[in-house]
Amino acid sequence: MVLTHNHISSYEHHGFLIYGPILSEKDLKDLRQRIDQLASGEHPNAGKIGIRLEAAVQKGELQEVSQRDKVWQLLDPHRYDDVVFEYARKPEILDIVSKLLSTDNIKLFHTQALMKPAFHGSIVSWHQDSAYWTSISPPALVSCWTALDDATEENGCVRLLSGSHKEGLWPHDRRDFLHAQGVDVSKATPVVLKAGSCSFHHSLTVHGSFENKTPHRRRGLVTSYMRADSKWVEKGDNKPQFPLLRGQEFPDSV
Repeated sequence: MVLTHNHISSYEHHGFLIYGPILSEKDLKDLRQRIDQLASGEHPNAGKIGIRLEAAVQKGELQEVSQRDKVWQLLDPHRYDDVVFEYARKPEILDIVSKLLSTDNIKLFHTQALMKPAFHGSIVSWHQDSAYWTSISPPALVSCWTALDDATEENGCVRLLSGSHKEGLWPHDRRDFLHAQGVDVSKATPVVLKAGSCSFHHSLTVHGSFENKTPHRRRGLVTSYMRADSKWVEKGDNKPQFPLLRGQEFPDSV
């Protein structure tokens, strides 16, 4: 699918774009395998990656399930696996991101895999990505959310709140997991995707997902992008190195 003016206008209006197929069967198989190897500990770099476990596991539950199915989130898998990194720089994705960001100068900000195991996959609380990514200005990044399994309403597909990106940063309750305040869940759009398909959303678009009690896994791979002339506004000397995927570097920028 080639993005038209109507697609871009729809993204600007809603804060997201449901795109469709992006992966070949081979690419889908390879990504599933690498993500599972990182989660299960079978990958050569599994000991290096940041992992967040299901809340029930942290409470001492789910001891009978495999290590793979105890994992809730993998942080920045592109740093530890070449297949994931190559996907993050896929030209078809960058072509779309370039139009949504209105620039040919693109850097990779972050990647994550959200595992949502069968039967016990837990919620992702309602939030805006830029509530986490406060070090980047302006808060106008684009994320590509790719379904590694069919994402259905029953197994916890992402739900996006249309137009919420136009309201700036919403209040979030920071006592536990970031949670956007004042969300009317009934107005959110469920993003139902076949495995190998993707959607794009603005970093200020409020979104979340429900639990997965079905016998079907719901893995998602998220690759997030920013303009190469974005600013790093966090104090200190701890700015990461963000890969330049397209275009040029800019002084005093990310």
